[in-house]
Amino acid sequence: MTAETTTDSTVSTADLTVGRINAGMESSMVPMVGQILRIIRDISGKSERMSVSDLVEFIDGEPTIMGRIVSVASSIGYNAGGIEISSVHHAVSLIGFEQVRTLAISILLLESAHSESITVANRELAGTSLIGGLAAAEISRRGASSEPDLAFICGALRNYGRMLAATFMPLEYAEATRPPARPGPDEAFVAVFGLTPMELGRRIMTHLQLPKTILNTLVNLSPQDRRHCSATATSALTGAADFGLRFAELLQAPGLDHRNVEQRMEMLSREYDVDFFLSRDDAREVLQHLISVLECFRHRAGSYVGSVTTFRRLQALAAERVLPAAIEPAAKPAGPALRPAPTINSADSYEI
Repeated sequence: MTAETTTDSTVSTADLTVGRINAGMESSMVPMVGQILRIIRDISGKSERMSVSDLVEFIDGEPTIMGRIVSVASSIGYNAGGIEISSVHHAVSLIGFEQVRTLAISILLLESAHSESITVANRELAGTSLIGGLAAAEISRRGASSEPDLAFICGALRNYGRMLAATFMPLEYAEATRPPARPGPDEAFVAVFGLTPMELGRRIMTHLQLPKTILNTLVNLSPQDRRHCSATATSALTGAADFGLRFAELLQAPGLDHRNVEQRMEMLSREYDVDFFLSRDDAREVLQHLISVLECFRHRAGSYVGSVTTFRRLQALAAERVLPAAIEPAAKPAGPALRPAPTINSADSYEI
């Protein structure tokens, strides 16, 4: 399990890419997805030393997410006793620092996923990152890792390189994802940007000085690595993040429907250590959990979840409906919001 290295022939292109993205992140004209980058940097990057007061002060400065955190934290899944939560500080004291941090990142990803001010590609990538993080947390909770909240962050960040490219170099990102596909997605990305999505994400997050516990998971896993990913705490986190993103990508697979999704999830889990195994009953529970989380965000945080293909496909699977078409590969200008999928009744009892 090793970090990737760029070849000499692509170093200059890679450096140009990193320079452009760093300049974009330092600009005062950062698009909406910049809020996600900020919360990842300012909360995740300081997670090992940030106090409760620091977290509350940061979130209080973000009115978009403050009220939604309080609302979601008041749901039965977090607040079984039904205690009325009145502030972010109260939420931290009741459900914990890690859970509030997870909620903050989740809500900002949702904000980006249904924003009409960014490209379709960025909305879809934000949705993929959220599902990847939620799936990573769930597989960790089931025994793959002892730190589901940290697994959520690592899973959500695993797609970060693509989000950066799509945000700050959208024309190049469209070129790298335009069909017909080159030999593989990473090869196409390297041809345009000079490095793989994982390398790009790792270099930018290293520059932002994120904790090593997160940076160390930003590596590709070989089939052999996946089969032994429970050997250490770091490898278990990496495996959970890797599984989460691959599950989110599985939701985009051609031919997927409610009759075969559990089998495909089981087959995916068999590629990993035994702690990652999902029976078909387990797979059904994971799907139900994820749609329950999305429905809670819709009801409690007012987040529109119909604008992202991955969300709508997940909803269609839960309702045993025909799945909408998969994500189109090329970036496109933002258009009008998509029509919401029909409401799915689900109990307001879950935990991210």
